[in-house]
Amino acid sequence: MSYDKPPSLLQLAIRSLLRDEELAISSLKDLPTSLFPCLLLEAHSQKCWETLKALVQTWPFESLPLGALIKDKFPSNPCFKAVMDGLDILLKQKVSSRCKLQVLDLSNTGQTFWNMRAGADLPVHSEKRDLIVERPSRQGNAKPCLEVLVDLDVLLNPKMSLYQHLLNWAHQKEGVHICCKKLKIFSLGAIHVHNLKGIPLDDTQELEIDFFWPTLMPQNLKSLLTKTKNLRRLCLNFSITDEISASEWEKWYKASMEFISDFSHLLHLQELYLESPSFLQGHLNEMLRYLNTPLEVFSLTNCTLTEEDLTDLFQSPHITHLKDLCLRGVPLTSVSEPLRALLEVNAVTLQDLDLGLCGLQDPQLEALLPALSSCSQLISLSLHGNSLSIATLEKLLCCTSGMKHLCLQLFPAPLESFSLQPVAFDLLCTQISKVIKDIGHPRSIMVSTGHCSTCAKKLFIHGEPKILPCLSCADDYKKLSF
Repeated sequence: MSYDKPPSLLQLAIRSLLRDEELAISSLKDLPTSLFPCLLLEAHSQKCWETLKALVQTWPFESLPLGALIKDKFPSNPCFKAVMDGLDILLKQKVSSRCKLQVLDLSNTGQTFWNMRAGADLPVHSEKRDLIVERPSRQGNAKPCLEVLVDLDVLLNPKMSLYQHLLNWAHQKEGVHICCKKLKIFSLGAIHVHNLKGIPLDDTQELEIDFFWPTLMPQNLKSLLTKTKNLRRLCLNFSITDEISASEWEKWYKASMEFISDFSHLLHLQELYLESPSFLQGHLNEMLRYLNTPLEVFSLTNCTLTEEDLTDLFQSPHITHLKDLCLRGVPLTSVSEPLRALLEVNAVTLQDLDLGLCGLQDPQLEALLPALSSCSQLISLSLHGNSLSIATLEKLLCCTSGMKHLCLQLFPAPLESFSLQPVAFDLLCTQISKVIKDIGHPRSIMVSTGHCSTCAKKLFIHGEPKILPCLSCADDYKKLSF
């Protein structure tokens, strides 16, 4: 465990206590609740497994987000084993005067808990917003005393063995429920679906599937969607070779369109991410009509849409309350009118907008200014990878200057700055600094000259330009995606 600052007196005291594990364990019954997270972090860091086992039995919070701490979640991991041994003892106890543990969270979440309660800076494994996880409903006579939340990656055998280990363990206990929060499948095939047989997916909140031609099997996907009816987030990534024959493309198209109808099984879907769905060109309405609830996040990237597709999108009753809209890599040069309407429809709720690499130029961007100015809740805006002039960039900055929530903007460097002389880019930075200072509230703006290994970038924080190391644009998007 790493801390940004030198050890505090509290941390030093806890480390001193852990030198005598018997004393540490005996003190748990009187230890203040606020010290438990710090003690568990140190016990994990110092490999004090007996203390960790005792902490589980006396944990004074409803949830223990252990997944954020354990990198290698294997049954043989000594930390994992200590926790499971502690649970075995806890579940045999009829009464525990202190323990309030109801949920053991082994998914890659919980960083906020450890940061707020123990000051630990743990890495975040997902750039997507946190889902609001609903506790699974149970029968009135069923009283589960412990729920175990876990993410499942089908292709990683150790994680499969962990999940199977947990299922076998839970079958031997009374009142224990295993919940698969997130399921990720890399290249869906019959063998992977076979591996999922017998695994309860009723409580799965997030499903991610990477398709690679020719392994798309809609009948297998259909069985999955019927098993994950409580899904909140669906991520489908498509990859198909350019060398595919006409007959193979027809097969791909028919199979892809077939699974769209299975969206009707998803009664609680909040977020939909579609990467490179080339088959949707001219057929987006067929997908939209199978949605059951208004989406909060809609991401459609790296594909081509028709003007009719964009019109169907803003007219859909399920795309009217978006918080996140991402059309990155979708050519929008000839669809500015339906795009403007789409922004206006979602203006009241839209928080994150990504129109990067859409081929937009000055006329299209200026046509969007009134719609952008009405999006008062915007937090982040990305227009990276488009073509605009300094005059249009200044109009964009002025247009968004009154947005109090907007804190991050990603723009392409204006065409005038593409010069062998650095003076043009420095002058641009000076102009941006002045605009930001005039805005009057904190805001960060990134300006990039585009895709290249030596692209010039500057980040403006509170009106002051900061030199950034040169990164690829793909890395920028990974860093700044929302």
